[in-house]
Amino acid sequence: MKENSKMSILSYLTLLLTSVFFLVQAQDCLAATCPSKETIQQKVVETFKQNINVIKIQPSAVPGLCEVQVNFKGQNRILYTDQKSEFLITGAIFRSSDGTNITKEAIADLNRFSDSEIKRLEDLTVFTIGSKGEIVYFVTDPQCPYCKKAEEIVANMAEAGELQLKILLFPLSFHKGAKEQCISVICDNKGLEGLHSGYKSENQCEDGKSKVENTLRFLQQKGITGVPTYIFKDGKYHSGVLKEQDMKKRLGLKDETAPSARSVDGS
Repeated sequence: MKENSKMSILSYLTLLLTSVFFLVQAQDCLAATCPSKETIQQKVVETFKQNINVIKIQPSAVPGLCEVQVNFKGQNRILYTDQKSEFLITGAIFRSSDGTNITKEAIADLNRFSDSEIKRLEDLTVFTIGSKGEIVYFVTDPQCPYCKKAEEIVANMAEAGELQLKILLFPLSFHKGAKEQCISVICDNKGLEGLHSGYKSENQCEDGKSKVENTLRFLQQKGITGVPTYIFKDGKYHSGVLKEQDMKKRLGLKDETAPSARSVDGS
């Protein structure tokens, strides 16, 4: 009986180790199905006729597609290719089950802010709301309607001591006069109220101009092209309005608005 038990355990271990071996082999084969970096570099240059540098190539979340990380004019971007490098694909891939933009997530992770870059954000901050909680850098434009909705949420959280809000101004090029508004708000020290009211003056001081232009240049290099954008202490960023409960979840805060769990006795 004991001998049979030993044999069963030995058989189980053999099966387990064999499964692990084949799993590792399968992963290696998956990685090997992507074209080489050198091959893709040549294909990218020939196709786009631009000075695009291929950083890395790896299997994507989509079977049969490889993710190509590239740098173009100082910006890190994502392309996709097939296993034979016959096609180069630009654009976003969405997960149909939950609508997640996996390309956007990959770009944000690729462009994560380093500790030194987080310090750079401090220099570009135009004003701060709140003095408690985790620091959140908030990138906004005075003419962006979605930003106003997002600003209200994070400003209320900052006033409640749930976060420290650091504002950076990022006027979009298609918003006429937005850049001048941003510079005026900085030069005349008008804060969030001036941002909301559409404040604009003739005061276009050099300090204001420099701060706005440096913010645009720096954030664009990090792959940020839209507002509102939130930058967190771990270096990750999110573009698009976050609801209050999503912000609290991201910051590890308890959501008081969520329905409380009922006890066993129904109280």
